[in-house]
Amino acid sequence: MRIVTRIVLPIVIIVLLLLSTSLVIVKEWEKGLQLRFGRIVAVYDEPGIYFKLPFIDNVRIFDGRIQTLDTPPEPFLTSEKKNLIVDTFIKWRVIDPEVYYQKVSGNPGIFNRLFEPIVKNNFRAAFGKRDVQTVVGGNVTSKGSKYRDGSKVIVVDKPSDALSLDPKTLEEIHSEDVDIVIRSKENVVPVIAGQEVDLNNTIRQEIERTILVALSVEAKEYGVEIIDVRINGVELPDDVTDNVFKRMRTERERVATELRSKGEAAYIEKVAEADSNRTILLANAYEEAEKIRGEGDAGAATIYGEAYGQDPDFYSFYRSLEAYKNAFQNDGDLLILDPESDFFKHFQQKQ
Repeated sequence: MRIVTRIVLPIVIIVLLLLSTSLVIVKEWEKGLQLRFGRIVAVYDEPGIYFKLPFIDNVRIFDGRIQTLDTPPEPFLTSEKKNLIVDTFIKWRVIDPEVYYQKVSGNPGIFNRLFEPIVKNNFRAAFGKRDVQTVVGGNVTSKGSKYRDGSKVIVVDKPSDALSLDPKTLEEIHSEDVDIVIRSKENVVPVIAGQEVDLNNTIRQEIERTILVALSVEAKEYGVEIIDVRINGVELPDDVTDNVFKRMRTERERVATELRSKGEAAYIEKVAEADSNRTILLANAYEEAEKIRGEGDAGAATIYGEAYGQDPDFYSFYRSLEAYKNAFQNDGDLLILDPESDFFKHFQQKQ
């Protein structure tokens, strides 16, 4: 029994050790390569359990999840030769571990360092075709407008479709003579320069989509798929920003001064119009009042005349009373007249 134990136990241990070193577990988010003396003998594209020769084969496992290449803010010249500070990033993942290993030894850091200049060059070319106002303003290319005269446009359904384009077209893409646009729901037909196209996207989205396709062509050489391309932000350099703010401030001040001048002119015009209307209204009112007063005086004269005709003595007496009333209506009034004056004749008459 002891002899069996001494023989079997080491064999079992050796078998278990060989099994543990010959099994390779590839998880859902991983991809791998099996190397034998430095030569690739198997590619692990799918998750599962794989076998290898222990102590002979080596296995390299790569992260197949989406990774990020975040480029630092970079100044790019526009078509007007003005700098814009552009912050971008791309999302990528490994799709061909064999090519990925051969190109960058399976190191994502090496890939990022090698691919970053390619990303910058594509963005530099895209911004070099457009002016500051177009990029910063984010104008929308609407239906019925022409894309860019003098450039050829290829519309594809998805980035991978660009990989199957003919070599001549790919060469034109790399020479920046061609723009590639990924078809959106509204895009229905491929177009060339001068034909109508409905991108229904902002200029930034247009740039992102064009670069996404261009980078997908480049990334294929690294065994990598580009998932997304984004522009984090577009800013003007500090000196340009200061100048822009100064121009904006000057323009706002000019507009404010112009508005104030217009307001002052409108105020003066309204005041003059109101004064004119007031003068006219007062003149009309005075004219109407004088007319009414004249009519009243004429009516009163008529009544006085009729009264005088009916009873001249009473009329004379009444008029004298009115004169007395008006002459002595204030305290301290003093009137010096001849007692024989007609003014006092009614005082001298006997009842």
